[in-house]
Amino acid sequence: MMHFVHVLLAAIFWFYVFLFLLAPIALKMRFRLRAKIKVSAIQVKDLPEAARAYLEGRVAEFGKWNFELVSYVNLGNVTPPVGAYMALLSNSFTAEWADATFIVSPVRRYGYFEFITRCSEQLQIDTNTAPSVPVFFSVPEHPTFRFPQIDDVFKLYRIHRMLVTEIARGALPVLPSTGEELVELERRLERYGAWQQKHGFMSLDAAGENYRLTWKGAILGAWRSIWPISMFRAWRRWMENRAILDRVGASG
Repeated sequence: MMHFVHVLLAAIFWFYVFLFLLAPIALKMRFRLRAKIKVSAIQVKDLPEAARAYLEGRVAEFGKWNFELVSYVNLGNVTPPVGAYMALLSNSFTAEWADATFIVSPVRRYGYFEFITRCSEQLQIDTNTAPSVPVFFSVPEHPTFRFPQIDDVFKLYRIHRMLVTEIARGALPVLPSTGEELVELERRLERYGAWQQKHGFMSLDAAGENYRLTWKGAILGAWRSIWPISMFRAWRRWMENRAILDRVGASG
């Protein structure tokens, strides 16, 4: 019996040794992030059926809180081979963004929605319902809060407003000029890769078209997604979310 336990422990040990060695190599080889992102406005009829069903429903819910549709957007393949479609909205009374996004990947299809308050290039607060803990690295000036357990637009908006009040400390939000929304969306998406490059997690390929992971980025990114590290990160997010929900009185 003891021999079997020793063999099992040795097998688990070597499995994790190879996993921690090979996972960064695999991630580095396959990961791409577009350096220049070109989004395009599309008609609702041109959306894939699953994306249309999800996005139209969310647009109707956002409308109850004075968020008006700017455009349906094809985000293309920001990280090949993953595609995405978005309903981009804005609130001219509060100068806030909102969007609903539908992700199409070879592995799964899912939607999430979010609110964004941008006060300056140095301060932007995002609150969304994205289902997964991100593998890569957050931009400190753009704190992002994820509540995958929430499916109610107004409940998420209450949480977002509380977080904005706590973090922005009176800084006023801004929106781009009418007609410049998609240009601002592209810029907002592109700055993520630039920040990763600045801090040594990614680098531009020779053609200047895609960001590739550096070894630093690949090792940290891969290890963050391996159990039990991934479990600990999910647990930590759950604890942080519960504290926020308790503060806003939305834990029930």
